[in-house]
Amino acid sequence: MGGNRGQVMRAAETVLQSKTLRMSLLLAAAALVLVWIAAVSGIDRALLRSLAWPEKHPRSDLLMLLRVWGSLWTWGLIALAISLQSRQRPPGRSWIRRVTGLRLLVTPLLAGALAELLKLLVRRQRPSELESYVFRAWIEQPWSTKGLGLPSSHTAVAFAGSMALALRYPRLAIPSLMLAIGCGYTRVASGSHYPSDVLAGAVVGLVTALLVAAPGGTDRQAAPTAGPRSGRNQGGTDPGLELR
Repeated sequence: MGGNRGQVMRAAETVLQSKTLRMSLLLAAAALVLVWIAAVSGIDRALLRSLAWPEKHPRSDLLMLLRVWGSLWTWGLIALAISLQSRQRPPGRSWIRRVTGLRLLVTPLLAGALAELLKLLVRRQRPSELESYVFRAWIEQPWSTKGLGLPSSHTAVAFAGSMALALRYPRLAIPSLMLAIGCGYTRVASGSHYPSDVLAGAVVGLVTALLVAAPGGTDRQAAPTAGPRSGRNQGGTDPGLELR
């Protein structure tokens, strides 16, 4: 009994000493402080007014791309594409691609689910014409997130997927995270969320990705190091097309 308890304590100590966990807790704490500052200082509503589009929302392919970057359908397609690519890989490496594809689906899915759960707990409604925040009573639609805004689920999904993609393919870090930032911008500019909703959603996504997708390293680590390679690798694909 004492031996099992000691193993549990050592395992807990190892988890608490994890750099990833410490970074995740730090991000979460910073987000709470910033959301509180935005709420009490009036910055939230001022930014919402300055970033909001006119009454008629502009239509463009770029804005649509930014918005759907926070859609689970988008990350499902990306995960499927990476998983299918494993068929062109040597057998020893194909499972790595499948795991990568699975993580790129599971990570934003978990972030979106966590964001929806937090909405039910916080119960702050989306922006309105009132000059103060509006919170929904617990007895009113207790299990529905419709009309609730904190945190932004689209932003959580976008940042979780982008961070998971960046952890596996570092060269995609900047473009993918820029798209996630753009997704958050569209949520504020459309009047659907306060900036603090987007900030909280971004932290939910980043923390989820750090906890779920960080183990396993990048695709560079998975590449074979032995033996020279010429124009094409063993899987028949052009090495210049590999994202490393």
